[in-house]
Amino acid sequence: MKYLLILLLTSLVGCSSINKIKDIKVPFEAPKRELPDFIVRWSKNLDPSYNTGNLPISSSSPMIHEDILYLGNLSGEMVAYDLENGVELWKAKQATAINAKASIFGDSVIYGTMSGRLVSRHYLTGALNFAIDLGAPIESEVVTGGGRMYVHLRNHKIVAMDATTGKVFWGYKRSVPYVTTLQRVSKVLPYKEKLIVGFADGNLVALSRDEGIVLWSQKVSNGVKFVDVDASPVYFNGFIVSGAANDKLRFIDPNNGVIVKTIDIVIGHAPIRVGNELIVGSVYGEIGRIDKNGKLIYKRKLVKSGISSIVPWRDGYAVATMGGEIHQVNKKSFKSSEVFKLGYAQSAVFGFLQQSGKYLSVYSSRNRLYVFKNIQ
Repeated sequence: MKYLLILLLTSLVGCSSINKIKDIKVPFEAPKRELPDFIVRWSKNLDPSYNTGNLPISSSSPMIHEDILYLGNLSGEMVAYDLENGVELWKAKQATAINAKASIFGDSVIYGTMSGRLVSRHYLTGALNFAIDLGAPIESEVVTGGGRMYVHLRNHKIVAMDATTGKVFWGYKRSVPYVTTLQRVSKVLPYKEKLIVGFADGNLVALSRDEGIVLWSQKVSNGVKFVDVDASPVYFNGFIVSGAANDKLRFIDPNNGVIVKTIDIVIGHAPIRVGNELIVGSVYGEIGRIDKNGKLIYKRKLVKSGISSIVPWRDGYAVATMGGEIHQVNKKSFKSSEVFKLGYAQSAVFGFLQQSGKYLSVYSSRNRLYVFKNIQ
């Protein structure tokens, strides 16, 4: 009997111990860590040498193509970097600064300088294809299409050229009476048989692709100062969307230039299309969402300074500002979840953010190049 009792107690203790073991959970699993939105993969300080006078300020922008980042700088260099690690692949120097974003045509990278020299090089080797002097600073991205390239010069002239040889087909020069322009220019928007481009006199103009003849001209600014239409026009749901630096955004009929709608936001950059909506930042630091019908359905104040560029990034948008910051904002609410400060006196972003796959790049006005990588 005694042994039977001992056996019974042992059995009960054993079952209890087994149950306790079953109740024990793994003490810890690796917690999921929220990584920052802006993880710097590599960066470069490209500030040129200077002793006195004004700080050297750049408005250039990086351009990414096939895992290569191209950037022109104030030292007159066009440099091709390996996108992953920042290793310099090739470099070519011009006599004057480069302040415009490069573009790609076939196997060529095309860019312009502040002296008005347009250059074409092989995108992998940097070997020179051709160079042509156009006589005025080139501060906007060269646009290509149909074997041609189009460039907007700072003297308010549009030039059409052969993209392979550089042969000039035609030029159209706009007479701009204003002396208080912002001295920035929009890039050309090809649309069917037309080229749509904004000028510093407050007009959006349609030119014929073949000859550069004015097909229509529409005043989009009613101001008397800083009337520049320097944010590049975009095509959206049957309309050309454009606006001046001191007036509201316009929806324009591309066939005749008639203003169809006016939206209560003053744009600081070309709107970006996301699905059936436009996302746009204003010169007053607001972000707006415009639906497919051209209605401003949401607007939120983000910063005090102007917004210069917006691109999709991670689960929201990366927003560059004139105040030297990049914000990560929520896709719906536009609330800022993280801020990356460019970190140098008088920093701003006068150019454009460039996003490609897992990479985001920006070039600050103080000549610092940053490449961020999304590693999640």
